[in-house]
Amino acid sequence: MSWKDILVIVAEAETDEPAIALGAALADQFSAHFATAFMTPLPDEPLAYEPTVVAGVWAELLGRARQEAEAERKRVEARLEKFGRPWELRDAEALSRDLGRVAAVHARYADVAVLTRPSEGPGSDLREELVEGVLFHSGRPALIAPPGWSGDRVGRRVVVAWDASREATRALSEAQALLEGAEQVTVVTVDAKPKMFGHGDQPGTQIAAHLSRRGLATDVRNIDSMGRAPALAILEEATAINADLVVMGGYAHSRLRDLVFGGATKDMLRAATVPVLMAH
Repeated sequence: MSWKDILVIVAEAETDEPAIALGAALADQFSAHFATAFMTPLPDEPLAYEPTVVAGVWAELLGRARQEAEAERKRVEARLEKFGRPWELRDAEALSRDLGRVAAVHARYADVAVLTRPSEGPGSDLREELVEGVLFHSGRPALIAPPGWSGDRVGRRVVVAWDASREATRALSEAQALLEGAEQVTVVTVDAKPKMFGHGDQPGTQIAAHLSRRGLATDVRNIDSMGRAPALAILEEATAINADLVVMGGYAHSRLRDLVFGGATKDMLRAATVPVLMAH
């Protein structure tokens, strides 16, 4: 089924330009409604012994945050006006720790939420919070735009990062609209081993057959990580075949485990060079 509601979640015009460009491209690709949710992170209430001091300081902090956000919102609006197509700009604000859940509420009323890939530096924690909020609380997929992305469409050559998990299956289902227009789909497994409750006898073969029955030109590449992080191995494969989209499950392990030991989701969010569609 074709996507008809594209939502871009932004906090800054310049930093979130890749997501805005990708969202607009998708809206053109699917003749879809194009909306942007502008997120304003509010400062936490300061700690102090005197309630009157707290109220005064916090009011000043809130006022400053809203003033800065309004200036940024105008820059986002000016950017949207350059598209020459209908668009909608929504506003949302919340404490930084709650902003991901607020973004998730907006994402529930769209087919996909488009966000900018978190990167090192100011704002990275906020963007991780937004991505995780959408993945865990919206019931919708997140499409992550890498820095510098520009183009007129996405999904011509697709890599499906397949680990036989529920999350990967969900991501594949959510990517149906993009897969329908794909010229080539490559199922990539990393260090996959035959297993009854996983890949089966031949890793990647069954999901490739499923995609082929849907009329998609599909092949399988079972690769050896050779000591690389799985996400980096997948991205190298995507680069080698000139893929313009990676589809993968998000947080197949718990966030706590990924925080302590690292995980493919975090690695992909830090390093992706092509758009990545994730679902949880």
